Amino acid sequence: MKKLCLSCLIALLCAFTMQAQQQLERKRSLIPFVYPEFRDAKVLQTFGRSVQAKANILLRNGALCYLEGDKILQAYTQNILGVEFDSVRYMKVDSAMGRVVAQKGYNYLLCVTRVDMDKYRAETTGGENLPFFEIDELNVFIEMQHDVRDEDKGLPLEDKYYFSIMGQVIPANESKFEKFVRPELMKQFKELMENRVWSWKEEKDLVELLDYLPEQ
Repeated sequence: MKKLCLSCLIALLCAFTMQAQQQLERKRSLIPFVYPEFRDAKVLQTFGRSVQAKANILLRNGALCYLEGDKILQAYTQNILGVEFDSVRYMKVDSAMGRVVAQKGYNYLLCVTRVDMDKYRAETTGGENLPFFEIDELNVFIEMQHDVRDEDKGLPLEDKYYFSIMGQVIPANESKFEKFVRPELMKQFKELMENRVWSWKEEKDLVELLDYLPEQ
């Protein structure tokens, strides 16, 4: 009985430790955009075209924004494939911009970073300290509170991962991804899915999956 109680206690302590680590690792931003300032960017368009712009990415919804004079405008992305900021490349995921995490051939792992709206609502309605954040037709206002811990300041963010497979974008989950696995690697893929250490939420694990995709 004592051994059982001790095992339960250890399990609980491990769970609390993992939860604490996740909270410490939770991403936040003190600004409503990916970059502190609008930066020179190459906007990639269809048919091999591109244009230069002062651009940034809005964290509320992952949208591409650009400067026109002193106005901040959200880009209409129908004919936009992505955007490059120096060596950092983004590709379109629906209407959002997904950062290219890794590439193999014509296949990509993408990450879309947005404001975690569920947590944001929970913090604001629950009376927790959070910066005031409002976007009304892209007029942005953010005011930091100074009486909160550093790790609790800013907008809570969440990462969602996607694969672009030969031009087709899918969310990173087993049911969607399995349809694209090379037949000769299906058994190995199934074994990987049974590995409890491997996770669909870990970026480094998702990078491994590029090896399972057709190359052409």
